[in-house]
Amino acid sequence: MNISDLKRILISFADNQSDVIINKGEILAAIRGETIQATIKNKDGELYIVENEVEEKVLYWIANRIANLQQLAQRIIDYTRKSDSFVNPTGKLLDDIEIDPTETEKYTENVVEELQKKLGEPIPGTSNVLYLTSDAGEGKTTIINELARKQAENYINKSTNWLLIPIPLGGRPFLRFDDIVIASLVNRLRFRSFYYDSFIELIRLGVIIPGFDGFEEMFMESSTGEALSATGSLMSKLNSSGSILIAARKAYFDYKSFNSQARLFDSIGTNSVSFSKISINRWDKNKFLEYSILRNIEEGEEIYEIVERKLTNSHPLLTRPVLVNQLLDVVKDANDIQNISSSLETTSNYFPVFVDAIIKREAETKWIDRSGEPFKPLLNKSQHYDILSTIAEEMWLNNTDSLQESVLDLIAEIYCESLNLSASLSRQVKERLKQHALIIKSDINQNQYRFDHDEFKEYFLGIAFAKRFQEKKALEIKHLMRKGVISYQTGETIVISLKSQQVDISDYLKLLNTIQVGEGSTSFIRENNGLVSIKLINNESLENDMIDNYIFPTDALSTVKLSGVIIKNSYFQSTSLKVSSINNCIFDNCTFDRLEYDNSASIENVILKDCLIAGIYNTNLEVDYYDPYHINLELENLGFTIRSSNDEIIERRVVQIDRDLDLVDRALRRFLRSTQVNDTIFRMRLGSSGEYFIQDLIPILIENNILQEVDYIGGGKGKRRFKLSTPFEVINEALKKSEGSFNRFLELANNNSNG
Repeated sequence: MNISDLKRILISFADNQSDVIINKGEILAAIRGETIQATIKNKDGELYIVENEVEEKVLYWIANRIANLQQLAQRIIDYTRKSDSFVNPTGKLLDDIEIDPTETEKYTENVVEELQKKLGEPIPGTSNVLYLTSDAGEGKTTIINELARKQAENYINKSTNWLLIPIPLGGRPFLRFDDIVIASLVNRLRFRSFYYDSFIELIRLGVIIPGFDGFEEMFMESSTGEALSATGSLMSKLNSSGSILIAARKAYFDYKSFNSQARLFDSIGTNSVSFSKISINRWDKNKFLEYSILRNIEEGEEIYEIVERKLTNSHPLLTRPVLVNQLLDVVKDANDIQNISSSLETTSNYFPVFVDAIIKREAETKWIDRSGEPFKPLLNKSQHYDILSTIAEEMWLNNTDSLQESVLDLIAEIYCESLNLSASLSRQVKERLKQHALIIKSDINQNQYRFDHDEFKEYFLGIAFAKRFQEKKALEIKHLMRKGVISYQTGETIVISLKSQQVDISDYLKLLNTIQVGEGSTSFIRENNGLVSIKLINNESLENDMIDNYIFPTDALSTVKLSGVIIKNSYFQSTSLKVSSINNCIFDNCTFDRLEYDNSASIENVILKDCLIAGIYNTNLEVDYYDPYHINLELENLGFTIRSSNDEIIERRVVQIDRDLDLVDRALRRFLRSTQVNDTIFRMRLGSSGEYFIQDLIPILIENNILQEVDYIGGGKGKRRFKLSTPFEVINEALKKSEGSFNRFLELANNNSNG
């Protein structure tokens, strides 16, 4: 750090730039209403600060005197929820590509320690992005909180020099990190010692690491890219330094399509960023029993074995922490297993049945009016669903994951009034609601309440939506659908609820078309209709029912069974055809971002008419195809019929696979893991073709401004390092339109980048 860096950092903490003066080795600054006077010393090229006759290294002085991180560490301990029954899961580490060019996942016994180790090893000259991934309800938030508290305790004890700051995003799309960061610091941690610019500077110094929790919309392949651009903007501000932790269900580089990655990479700019991932393994029997012991449940093994016999040891009730927690709330010992016996009969649609068991227990044993004889339930089971779905709907409409206690009380009062309950019963309902098995306090010292897990909120939101669908209230459905993109769980719940009523699917497809009328191109309704409609038509035999102008989610055509449906003018995000059965269907004027396939799909009498297919990927061969000839050939081999607008079968022009384009495509994918790549990575990943790529193709890519050479990082003579000099979006478009020709790819990439 030099004097200029020090001044820039101090200014980030001040109200005005003029509040910081550094002259002839003396510092005079006004920060947080306090005047700071200090002297700068240079010892062997390292800066020290002398204030009140106390000499400190400049980094420690900034962290503790200016940023007040000792206080922040204590606030993390005070305001971050502690789990008394925390079980440290196992996981898999996909390390930085420079450390492990084989890109092989390695088993780790202790996820928290592995996170601590990886985050505590910054990469010089590079920003480090570490993903923590798992499905919903497998402990990402708990792990972040556990590590944050552990690091805060270590910081206070002076055994570490960095803090992890939990920043919950609530799974909502957003445009600005600064609002979210400051809200977390001020509202959740009660800490007001620095601004967002200071936050960025402290990340760059490596003394704080943000843990962004709830990135689901960030890396879903959605039709909008604002959130990805915001992520890239943050990485750009870090200027090839610092680390961040991102918790999400899937790391963005796990998507094979270039389309989503382009949005992020092109906003990062010229900075060096490296990406790695730790994925959480689901619990096994040992973890289940460890958790049971921590919960003081003596018959954990008996409970496990009963559930295992009915459902197998891989069932989510035994492997997902959020469900294990609820299971052990309902079943205290082996004799209580009848409380959830109905949910143990099948592995399909287990979640609604399990939630129903929890609600039944609440209604029949917890929410009891004991003011008179005989004792009576305060609310019946159906009314529990009503009030919980009302809470979920209120959260959805206000774009929040928690509600103030006063709002929760108001919901209870209004609901009780609608039932004409007495004042005594209403008071009991209001109090019981805050103690519901599925409702918890959102923060330790805040009077806000949320669902025990997002999945429960999404489930009851689906119940609220389904009620509107059953009542055919188009305007109310439209109002709800406009608020945002609904989750997979919500869409699934809507459809399960509707189909349980033996409904006419055609009527609901018409209702979806009705609510879309008059909506603009930026409306969320097209995406929500796509999710709901694909689940409605799944496993149904229809007769030419029409779906028009929808946006379908990622993997919409994976593991589906479609029959007798016409889909027109619609957009399909990247989707697999794995284990799908599609017959007697027409896709008319549809756009497919990417189709992935193997030999497991059953396609019969399916027409692709005037469809644009940007690319396909054979998962068995691990080969991408971008040219129309091979795309059509592969799809026809699967069973599709390719037709033009006048219903003529398209004649194909034979095209040979261009080996050079295939190598370039495979090589460019390495930049999804790191914005700068050493030549050793290409040699490792391209095998026997690696030397040919480096000697023959890299000069062509450099000449055409697709790659550029940068300074090599590491030891060894003759080693080289490269980065992209053309935006990923341009590369993506050039690949899609190259028709399988390397020369055509070069021409398109040049024209687009120059244009």
